[in-house]
Amino acid sequence: MIKDAETRKSTEKAKLDDLKKQLAEINALMNQADAMKEQAEVIEKTTRRLPASPDAPGFMKELVNVLGTTGIIQEEVKPELPISRPLYTEIPYSVKSHGHYHAFGQFMTLIEQNPDRFMRVRNFAISNNMERPSIHDIDMEITTFMFNK
Repeated sequence: MIKDAETRKSTEKAKLDDLKKQLAEINALMNQADAMKEQAEVIEKTTRRLPASPDAPGFMKELVNVLGTTGIIQEEVKPELPISRPLYTEIPYSVKSHGHYHAFGQFMTLIEQNPDRFMRVRNFAISNNMERPSIHDIDMEITTFMFNK
């Protein structure tokens, strides 16, 4: 009887060890599912920031928001020819504006770090306005991007 009990005990211990191993595998898969869910959220957010079409209204909406926040006054916004790359297309806009130097710094920061759309200030030129020394004429090229399918 003792020998049978010990045999059953070792058999049950082996089964328990196997079940513990299976539980560890299940937990690892559950952790991977959470990581995959987080990655899917990052991809979704990036997809919203990088549209699959030129989406000029979306760009203009973000530009108007940034202009309104900083107080930079836009005089003209003109689309330029898109530049196609292997995975994405650059969509440049020429923007003529004027404003205070400090406000322009804020403007650049809000464009470059926009949470809703990938945009970059590609180049800019600032010149003095002799009639109003604190207001500067600003010519810049802002590029937004489109994902190529």
